[in-house]
Amino acid sequence: MLELPLEYALVEFKGNKVTGKIVPELLDLAERGIVRFVDIVFIQKDKDGSTRTLELNDLEPSAYEMFVPMGKHVSSLFTEQDLEIAASKLRKNTAATLFLWENLWVANLGKAIRDSGGSLVERGQIPPEVVKEFKKELAAENKKKPAAKKTATAKKKPAAKKVTAAKK
Repeated sequence: MLELPLEYALVEFKGNKVTGKIVPELLDLAERGIVRFVDIVFIQKDKDGSTRTLELNDLEPSAYEMFVPMGKHVSSLFTEQDLEIAASKLRKNTAATLFLWENLWVANLGKAIRDSGGSLVERGQIPPEVVKEFKKELAAENKKKPAAKKTATAKKKPAAKKVTAAKK
């Protein structure tokens, strides 16, 4: 168990309450074998900045039942320090869920890579902020390109006329 890469996400909700509306999507990921959730912790940050945490096992039975189908719950892997760091990132008067999951999809891909004689050299993630900045730069670059294309098109037309004239 826990031989595959683990990822985490801290999801913040306004109003100091987690509604569970994301649960169907999380269940879908687990049921399709894409991920296996190994730890889930709920964090509340009050208006005064004080925080509380609730482990999955500490939820009321109805809330617990909503989350348990996502997979077998592994005893808490987040440390107190992890939870403090997560809570420090939250705005006041919010609630959050801290998820830790195992990427099951990596197992089949890893096997295919090894079976083909390959080996994974590096794996990482690009933060959304970097992607957004890249898209902005790409859009600015693309705005400049149409002018360059017109110039290239203008140059091609006379050459095409010469070819046509030479054929006659």
